[in-house]
Amino acid sequence: MTKKPRQATRTFVGGERAAAKALAALVTEVESGKFKRTKATVGQLLDKWLEVGEASHRPRTVYENRRKIEARIRPLLGDVRLDKLEAETLDAAYRRWLAEGLSPATVHKYHSILSAACRQAVKWGWIDRAPTERATPPSVNRKEMVVPTPEQLSALVKAADAEDPVLAAAVALAALTGARRGELVALRWSDVDMVRGRIRIARSLTVAGGEQHTGLTKTHASREIAVGPIGVEVLKRRWAYMVDLSARADSPLVADPYVLSYNANGGLPANPDTFTHRFGRLCEIMEKPALDKARKTNPKAKRTDLIPGKRWPFRFHDLRHFSVTTLIAAGVDVRTVAERHGHARATMTLDLYAHAMPERDREAAGLLEAAFTLG
Repeated sequence: MTKKPRQATRTFVGGERAAAKALAALVTEVESGKFKRTKATVGQLLDKWLEVGEASHRPRTVYENRRKIEARIRPLLGDVRLDKLEAETLDAAYRRWLAEGLSPATVHKYHSILSAACRQAVKWGWIDRAPTERATPPSVNRKEMVVPTPEQLSALVKAADAEDPVLAAAVALAALTGARRGELVALRWSDVDMVRGRIRIARSLTVAGGEQHTGLTKTHASREIAVGPIGVEVLKRRWAYMVDLSARADSPLVADPYVLSYNANGGLPANPDTFTHRFGRLCEIMEKPALDKARKTNPKAKRTDLIPGKRWPFRFHDLRHFSVTTLIAAGVDVRTVAERHGHARATMTLDLYAHAMPERDREAAGLLEAAFTLG
């Protein structure tokens, strides 16, 4: 399919020689991507981009993009005309944000928003080339992935179960299924087959501006994953707890209750942010004895001062990392791992979790050497 040619015009005053000179200048501008055809500002572009994005992006994504735009991008660049926006202007904005204390990762996110909006402006014919292509956002070093050991994971579930059975079930299911936080809280019991040991991941719940939104998964596709005997046992205990709580509270369960709900009738899903905060607090509690001991000799000791074996620097999302890295290290093929965890492509799994493959590489070397004999 060929694209419809665009027409570029320019009005001038003069004779044939002036016309030839103006035409040559216009051709140069078009070929270099500098020909502009809009008087819109960066702020107006961003407004239009957000408006269009509401139809295709998840509410949480739109909410976060809008928040970043209003916080930093609009105050600094909103009044700049799009046809006057240059890479130099963008780079100056990036340097300013860094000087204000923002991290390179955060500034890079602002660059990503501007890039997406400018690419859309090109598609709309507002400009011929996105100035963000020539800009230089700060490089971002990928943080080392930290995941709990099996022993730490078991200790976390046990500790959570004593105070917060819902969190305990969430931690166990996150590690055993690798499901995302929003996917877990959107689970209903109709998605669970304890006889076959299967869970259907079909929805995701997000929170934007204090409101919950349930929609498709991140990849817009549902998937069905298997759970073993321990996973089935977690689900059975969770169901038994809900039935008992419902009876004690004299609040009958709704027709299709949520698996992870703090309501006696299971009618409302847990807030995903609740798990994030409570899991973080749980990790602080787990390392408190070691920190208290360290502060006896160094009153100013911090969590980061503890040796690795005594630290619990985990986020709820690290439970998903635990699931992926454990399977890859055990030799499960990457395509199966990617499908189980809802990655759009197996190459994405390889890129994110290459660090988990050294043992598999060692085994591969052993196989090759077994087939090779020195003369």
